Amino acid sequence: MKRCSAKDQTSLELMSAVSLVLGILTLVSGMVYLVYRFLNDKAYRDKWKDYDDCGMM
Repeated sequence: MKRCSAKDQTSLELMSAVSLVLGILTLVSGMVYLVYRFLNDKAYRDKWKDYDDCGMM
């Protein structure tokens, strides 16, 4: 079994931390997008709800 030097171990820990941060950022950005989309759709529906009975169905 090969042992890692201190420099390799530090590099591995840094890469692991960066991967973790990028994964968390991906999840957070996905959640922000979903909340934005939900609020945008809700505002659109609220804007046009008075006109649902007008026009063609």
